[in-house]
Amino acid sequence: MMGMSILAGSIAVAPSAIADSADALRSAVNSMRSGTCGPLRPDPALEEAAADINRSADAWIDHTARAAPFELRSPVDEPADPLPLLKDLGYGGTRARMLQGAHLTEFQSIKALLLQGYDAIPDCSYTDYGANVLQNQNTGSILTTVVLAGA
Repeated sequence: MMGMSILAGSIAVAPSAIADSADALRSAVNSMRSGTCGPLRPDPALEEAAADINRSADAWIDHTARAAPFELRSPVDEPADPLPLLKDLGYGGTRARMLQGAHLTEFQSIKALLLQGYDAIPDCSYTDYGANVLQNQNTGSILTTVVLAGA
């Protein structure tokens, strides 16, 4: 469980708690995949993309964003495609998928992400991934993002 302290009306989480949450997220994703294919490889460009996407959602929640968050930039009936962002970051793959979760607890946020990725995580054509966990300081919500990609 994450340790939290109340500071000046906002919720502060120790950096090590967020790091532990990111490890829990990575472990859950790889566990869900373990019965179908080899483990996903962490990729720095995908890690950066996951962090960018989470920061975008965090700013939107706080009403400080200058633009809509990444996931709202696609047409309503189409899932957001992280591939253009990955290309900008130098990733050479040809397909990608973004998964997100948000909740007041780490467990429920990760669960939401895994439910969203029920069909993508076990897909062996995704070989690389990046994961990010962030806590919104105003709401206390735990935001989780995983970007899957492959050739």
